[in-house]
Amino acid sequence: MTLLDHVNQALAAVGIQPESGLLAVALSGGADSVCLLLALKELGFRVHALHCNFELRATESDADEAFCRRLCRQHEIPVSVRHFRTRSYAQRHGISIEMAARDLRYGWFAEQLRSLDAVALCVAHHRDDNLETMLLNLIRGTGIHGLTGMSVSASLPVPNRSEQDEPLQLLRPLLAVSRADIEAWLAEREQTFVIDSTNLDADAAQRNAVRLRLLPLMEELNPRVRTNLAATIDRLADAEALYDDAVARQRADIESDEGIDIEALRRAISPQTILFEILRERGFSAEQAADVYHHLDGESGHEWKSEHWRLLRDRGRLLWQAVSDVSTFRETTLPLSGLFEAPDGTRLLIRRQAIDPATFAIPRDARTACFDLEKLTFPLTIRMARSADRFQPFGMEGTRLVSDLLTDHKLSLFEKERQLVVCASDAIVWVVGIRVAAGFEVDSSTRHVMTITLL
Repeated sequence: MTLLDHVNQALAAVGIQPESGLLAVALSGGADSVCLLLALKELGFRVHALHCNFELRATESDADEAFCRRLCRQHEIPVSVRHFRTRSYAQRHGISIEMAARDLRYGWFAEQLRSLDAVALCVAHHRDDNLETMLLNLIRGTGIHGLTGMSVSASLPVPNRSEQDEPLQLLRPLLAVSRADIEAWLAEREQTFVIDSTNLDADAAQRNAVRLRLLPLMEELNPRVRTNLAATIDRLADAEALYDDAVARQRADIESDEGIDIEALRRAISPQTILFEILRERGFSAEQAADVYHHLDGESGHEWKSEHWRLLRDRGRLLWQAVSDVSTFRETTLPLSGLFEAPDGTRLLIRRQAIDPATFAIPRDARTACFDLEKLTFPLTIRMARSADRFQPFGMEGTRLVSDLLTDHKLSLFEKERQLVVCASDAIVWVVGIRVAAGFEVDSSTRHVMTITLL
């Protein structure tokens, strides 16, 4: 098969034809991206080039931009160019230059795909990139997903993408083509390209060691090693599909929106593998997943954290919570009556009324608190429960820690962190939805009551 055949076949396999619509192409000016752009054009696809100038290499960055503009002008291909102050962005966000460049380019690529109404973004990863990725993952330690390398089609990794945003398509049409074949194809057309003196990959040093030392050494042992590794990736991709199907069927009875049922996990085939796959999707490392597995019999309250998730062992469950969902409820004064709505979604209905104590029926619902109005000190406030909070529950002698009461009610740590209390001055009068305090109750002398209902 020729290079053009490989590109055409890769795109056809994911349903992309010349009539499908515009393809945006990430163009750096290097051999790979130049080959991709011109191959797509030659195959009859409508293309639009996107070039990023990260302003990291002074005149060299500007020379790359000028080359890309000339190339597109020569071949009558529209091109959009964006300059980024990458170093300033990295400093402002406290991240590496490599991560800053990644965020900036993919954020801009997403904007361009939407404004151009493009079908997908095409990038120039090729077969040798895939082999290097597989070997790097193998060296670092990985599961089957890390051994299958990159796929022809994926979702564009847009930074800070909202769940409401539809995923954008990323395509790698050169994934079955070697770097040597790319350079040969360009040489046949006497097409020049630029050589970048830097590498914006975060793992550049390790990748260069694999490219320049490890693969050549492996070729000494077997000259066909690159072909064999590529075939192995294809076979593992088939095995991965079977693996994913088996994992999906296993985990259906194990996980829920709240977390993982530990006993159901134990009954699964290869429970440690199932746990790893569930946690991997939430950013937990293989080491963390192994630690969680070895603590399935541990005490409640053990916690693990990934970048965006918290995981808690709570009785017979593993509960998760998005870091973004951690409550930031601030102490707030309650109105004397009416509907109170807090930013976190808490809604309270507050009512005052005159009563006849002989006929008044005190609400027994835990979601409603009823107080003798004259026994309260105003204003009332609502806040998060604190670890040292104490109060005297109605019907009990002496005081108790609020945290002990919540434990008695089998609340998890996550639920305890969200627990609210209503206070009159410094005294807790209601652990919201759980228990009212003694000393504020309705009695035979009560003439006016206040009720607060958690909606």
